[in-house]
Parts: sequence; structure tokens; C-alpha cells
Amino acid sequence: MLTPLAALAVAALPFAALLALLALATRRERRRAEVVARQVALTDAIHRRLGAVAAPTVRRRPHGGWEIALAVPFERPALVQDVLAVALAATAGGQTPRVRLVLEPLGAR
Repeated sequence: MLTPLAALAVAALPFAALLALLALATRRERRRAEVVARQVALTDAIHRRLGAVAAPTVRRRPHGGWEIALAVPFERPALVQDVLAVALAATAGGQTPRVRLVLEPLGAR
């Protein structure tokens, strides 16, 4: 009785491993799609309000939350203020837990 059960367990092991890997790949793809969607939404919000003045980069932080990197022209403080206002408004509208905004000088990336 034990031998058929052991054989069944050994036969089912590759299928279980395959299902686990597929679930892991699906989860990773979902997380990547969420990052892309947030970046596109933020870029669209900035371009809609101010034109093509900044292209943010969004990434998930290791311990939760999000990091938004913005390359802005520091020699134009009014524009930097407007970009920040749009970025904060766009991220505050959803259920974004924690957001870290990183300002970089234009041309640094």
C-alpha cells in the first residue's frame, strides 16, 4: 500500500514544481505590470498638465512603498515646484502606501 502512494507522490512532484514556478512567474509579471502602469500614469499626468518636461522612473522599494525618480531642471524652480505638485497629486490619489521622491538634475541619467 505504501509503495503505490510513494510512486504517486514521486510522479506528482514535477507537476507540483511546475505549478509553483508558474505561480511565481505570474506573480512577478503582475508586479512588473503594476510598476509600468504607475509609471505610465504618472508620466501622463505630468505631460497632461505641464507638457513633456519630465519623465519619471518608478520602482518598487525593497521594504515596501515606491520610489519615483524625477530628472528636473533645477535652474527653473517654478517648473520643479509644478512637477512636484503634479507628482504628489498623482500618487496621493490612489492607495499608494509610501512614496519616496528623488530629484535629480536634468541630464544626470
